[in-house]
Amino acid sequence: MQILTLFYLIKLINFRLINNIYIFGLFFQFVNQKKTMKKLLFTCITFLILGANSKTIAQNDFNWAVGFRVGEPLGFNLRKYFQNGEKAFDVNVGTYGFIYNRQRSYNAGEYKTAGLMIQGHYLWQLEIFRKDWAHVYYGFGAQINNRSHYADILKGQKTDHTKKISLGPSGTAGIELKIPDQPLALFVDAGLYIEALPSPFFINPQVSGGIRLNIIK
Repeated sequence: MQILTLFYLIKLINFRLINNIYIFGLFFQFVNQKKTMKKLLFTCITFLILGANSKTIAQNDFNWAVGFRVGEPLGFNLRKYFQNGEKAFDVNVGTYGFIYNRQRSYNAGEYKTAGLMIQGHYLWQLEIFRKDWAHVYYGFGAQINNRSHYADILKGQKTDHTKKISLGPSGTAGIELKIPDQPLALFVDAGLYIEALPSPFFINPQVSGGIRLNIIK
């Protein structure tokens, strides 16, 4: 019965969405043995499947949105909508390692303090259950960070840390609920940053939520 149900859900997804989910799965597959990431991936894909039966995207009356998010990162959000809200580009500016993962082993040393990050994602957006006030979104992009690095070779010295610039690809998936008759929306999303330089495959999960104000029609 579970196999037949899963087969029926998959048939509801159009070919384009299958490709996007497949790419999303590849992005996370190398961490699929971690229980937290497995739950995150399952939840995100479930939302995408449930929303896939909607054939249309509601008209978006706004071209831009600004917001504030709490979590990782803690900071500001700017969103530009395209194609009546079917696609968007997100920019996040905020903390790196402030709420959690402040102290971690990293690149022959460790992180002890929070840093700054700038992140950009290209997003796809889908309605849930044909409701124009509820959407799921997912996308991919890149992230650059600036954070103090306490290298082992600097222990005991007067200057025991250096500023470290790092960058790599990142992905995200979330849900957004619009407040009726208001230009406001609540959201929560989760994603993953995978470092490319200078420490390849260093992983940092990111979860946050907040509020967005839609502006500029």
